[in-house]
Amino acid sequence: MHATTFTADQIRAAEAPLLEAQSHPDELMQSAAHAVYEAAEAMLAGGSGGSSGRALVLAGPGGNGGDALYAGAELQLAGHNVDALLTAGHAQERALSAFTNAGGTVLERLPEGSAEYALAIDGITGIGGSGGLRGELVDVVAWLRGVQVLAVDVPSGVDANTGVAGELHVSADATVTFGGWRRAHALAPECGVQLLADIGLPGRPLHSALLETLPEWAHEGPALVLANRAVPGPGHWPSSLTPLRAASVRPVEPGPYDDKYSGGVVGVRAGSDGYPGAALLAVSGAVHASPAMVRYAGPQAAEVVRAHPEVVVTQTLEDAGRVQAWVFGPGAGTDKAAAAELSWILRQEVPVLIDADGLTLLAEHPDLRQQVAKRQQTTVLTPHDGEFARLQKAAGVAAGIRFEETLALAATLRATIVRKGRITLVAPEDEPHLIHAVDAGHSWAATPGSGDVLAGIMGAHLALAAARTPYADAAIAATTTGAVTVHALAASLAAETPFGPATAPASRIAEFVRPATALCTRGTHA
Repeated sequence: MHATTFTADQIRAAEAPLLEAQSHPDELMQSAAHAVYEAAEAMLAGGSGGSSGRALVLAGPGGNGGDALYAGAELQLAGHNVDALLTAGHAQERALSAFTNAGGTVLERLPEGSAEYALAIDGITGIGGSGGLRGELVDVVAWLRGVQVLAVDVPSGVDANTGVAGELHVSADATVTFGGWRRAHALAPECGVQLLADIGLPGRPLHSALLETLPEWAHEGPALVLANRAVPGPGHWPSSLTPLRAASVRPVEPGPYDDKYSGGVVGVRAGSDGYPGAALLAVSGAVHASPAMVRYAGPQAAEVVRAHPEVVVTQTLEDAGRVQAWVFGPGAGTDKAAAAELSWILRQEVPVLIDADGLTLLAEHPDLRQQVAKRQQTTVLTPHDGEFARLQKAAGVAAGIRFEETLALAATLRATIVRKGRITLVAPEDEPHLIHAVDAGHSWAATPGSGDVLAGIMGAHLALAAARTPYADAAIAATTTGAVTVHALAASLAAETPFGPATAPASRIAEFVRPATALCTRGTHA
C-alpha cells in the first residue's frame, strides 16, 4: 500500500481546528511529544547505551523544539539522564518549564564530545524551515555525527515540501512525524527510518482531518507524492508508531492453465562485444523474476544460453518471436545499428523498457523521442540522475526540484519515468500530478551493473502484467514500483554475510531476485 504525503500547508490546515479545540494549552504538542518519547525509548533500548543511555535534546524556538522538550521531560521522568541545548537561546516556555521541572538540565554550550550520549533528539527547526541551517550550527551538526539521532517531524535543514537537504543539515537515524506523512519522508534519505504517530485530540485524530480534505487537494492542490520503503529500517518500534511500508508486489505464481508462453514472455536486447556482461546481467534479472519464457536477441546469444540454458536466443530482433514486453539498452551500443534496433522495438505493440545506451540514443535522436511520444503502448524509461540530466536537456525540460522535473519529463516524452537512486521516483506517463517515491532503505544497489539487473526484473514484470490482464496504463505504477522493491530487497539480501553486511555485486543481486520475490509477494519483508 502506498502512503499519501502532505505539504506543510496541508498539515497546518488540518491542525488548525484541532489547535482551536484544545482543552488546555499544548494538548496537541504533548500528544506529539509522547510519540517522540516512545520512539526515543525504543532507540535507547536498542542502542549501545542501553535503556539507561543519556540523551541530548536540541530544541529550537518553534513547535518541534517544544515537542522535543516535552519528550525530554518524559524521558527524564522515566529514569534517563536528559540534557537540553537551546539552539536559538530560547524555546517554548511551557515545554521548557516541563523539562526543567522533570529534572532535565539545560546546557549553556554544546558538550565537548558525544561519547557519553546514546541519543540526540533533533527539534531545531520545524516543517516551515527551508534551505539549510544557519552557519553557527555547524558544530552542532558535526557533533551529531557521533550519536544516533531522532528527528522530530523532519530533520532540521531538510525542506518538508521538497525533501531537498540544505548545505548544512541533520541526517537522522529515524524521524517521527504526526498525523500524516510529509513529502520529505518520501523524498529525503536524511530522514532515516520513517515513523508515523496518529496523534490528535480525543475522538479527533489528525490523520482523519487530513484525509477529509484529500479529495479537494487531489483536484486543486499540488502534485501528490506517494511514498514507500522497500527494505524495513532497523529497530523495534512500539505498535503506536507505524513505519513506512513497502509497495505491494503482484504474485508471480503461474495459474492452473498457464504455460511458458502465457505467463509474460519478455524479450531482451542488451550487451555487445564491448559490454558482454550487460546482456548476462539483464537476462539474469529477467530469468529470476519471471515464471515465463525469456527471449534474448543480440550478439551475446552464445554466452547468454551458456549461462542460462532456459533462455531462447537469436541473433536478430526479427527472429526473436512473440514477446509481451521488450527491454532495450544495457550495453547495446549507441551507433546507427543500435538506433535502428531501438526504432524497430518502438514500433512493436507491446510495452517497452529503455535503459542505459537506449537512453543515450533517445537523448541524441529527436526522431526516437518522437516515436516514444506517439506510442499507444506504455514506454518505461529508467535513467539514473546523469542519464536523466541528458534526457532533460535534450527534451527542453527546465531543471528544478527532483520530483517536479521528473514529472515534467514524463509529461513531455509521454513515457513513464523511473528515475533511479537511493530514492527511486516513478512518474506515470498518464498521471501529470502524481508521483511515486520508493526509498530503498539502503544504498547497496549503487554498484556497476545493478541497473541492468533492474531492467531485466522490470521488463519481466511488465510482460507478466501485460499477459495477465488487458494491458492498462493504470497498472504501470504498481508494476514498476513492485520491480523496484524486489530489486532493492535483493540487493539488501546480497550484501548480507555471516560476518555482517559487505558488498552486493550486480551478479550476486541477480541471484537473490528469487528469494526477494518470494518475500515481497508474501508481504513477509515489511
